[in-house]
Amino acid sequence: MFKKPSLFLLLITAASLFAKAQEMPVAHQLTPSCYVATNGKAIVNAGGQYTTAISAQVFLRDSLYGSAFDTVNSTFKNNRRNTYTYDAGGLLTESSSKTIDKNGLTWSPSQQIKFQYTGFQLFEETFRSWDKTLQVWVNLVQNKYTYETDNSLSSIFYLQWNSTSSVWDYTTKDLIVYDANKNIISIENQKWNENLNKWDNYLRINLSYSGGFVSEKLYQVWNKSTLLWDDYQKENFTYSNAKKSEVVMQVKSATTNWENYSRFVFTYNGSAISEITDYLWYGSWTGNKKLIYTFNSNNLESLVVTQQWAAHLGNFRNSAQDESYYTQREVIGIDEVADNTFVVSNPISRNVPFQLNGLQERTKYQMSLISLNGSVVMNIPVTAGQSVELNNRIPNGIYMLRLTAAGNTAISQKILITD
Repeated sequence: MFKKPSLFLLLITAASLFAKAQEMPVAHQLTPSCYVATNGKAIVNAGGQYTTAISAQVFLRDSLYGSAFDTVNSTFKNNRRNTYTYDAGGLLTESSSKTIDKNGLTWSPSQQIKFQYTGFQLFEETFRSWDKTLQVWVNLVQNKYTYETDNSLSSIFYLQWNSTSSVWDYTTKDLIVYDANKNIISIENQKWNENLNKWDNYLRINLSYSGGFVSEKLYQVWNKSTLLWDDYQKENFTYSNAKKSEVVMQVKSATTNWENYSRFVFTYNGSAISEITDYLWYGSWTGNKKLIYTFNSNNLESLVVTQQWAAHLGNFRNSAQDESYYTQREVIGIDEVADNTFVVSNPISRNVPFQLNGLQERTKYQMSLISLNGSVVMNIPVTAGQSVELNNRIPNGIYMLRLTAAGNTAISQKILITD
């Protein structure tokens, strides 16, 4: 895994959103909100669930309780609580965590993540920590996502908060390279050189495929002396029934060949699976950690139990668990629009002017606002950069916002109008 700032690694541990475990599609985790799937596609999803229909009933995770195992009393005790906030389209906008005091009585703020979107695409997530002395949230790190015109992930920029100058400083970035089938074949990580004011090569991952799935990940580090990429780690993937069953990690140095180091074994059994991490110890695989996943009747992950290997007992013992709770709610649709489209913040307040992003310069458009019964409630000309004000007599609700321009196909997006 790429070496991000140590603080960022701690945040990943605390805020990581679990993959759908019975499928285990993750081949490489880039950020808590982004991973490369075993089929080579980049998946960016902070959380929640959106629909392209007018509206839909979905289950969204409201809270997650983390617990540590009390070996004296043989029970799990809560020590962390995450709560999640979503917009009208079902996209996660905030994740906040609290920790409990040693007496198990008082919850205190700990960490917070804010998410921002352009349409359905995540473009920025900001991590903050609670300052107990000042009683305020303090900026820590930030990730920014960019996309190609076909909506595929292009790059991720990693920034760290500079408390002295009160600005975000660039630290590293990931550049995503695709083959002709839009499968990721390389992830190149570069570090920002403040002295020379340029990006320097740092780390790279090359992905190989077999049978439509990632078969190998090769990790490389940039050699400043030879100006070449040096191999230092790789992972070999094995599949069973199109599901990831084993990943073996190997390491090497300038003076050694590839040697086994660790492995991950995935077991599937209906709605629950396990993930075991082993390390090579004197030529034999020795247990280290085990994750056990359980799903509810709606096929949503409800419980993840972490166990650690107890060598003196010769088995795994409970260490921690995360228990998730969900609520069914209605979300409005979000169009997965591409290329010749526009983007507008959703929902829209009829009391606040808004802009249509993504419009072509020097092009005249006609904007129509259409109710769900087909009535045109607003019809005005607009251009790129123009602020649009809604008629304050338009009722709250779901509408279709349609743009037309001479010689172009009409494009539409569902929006929610509120006070």
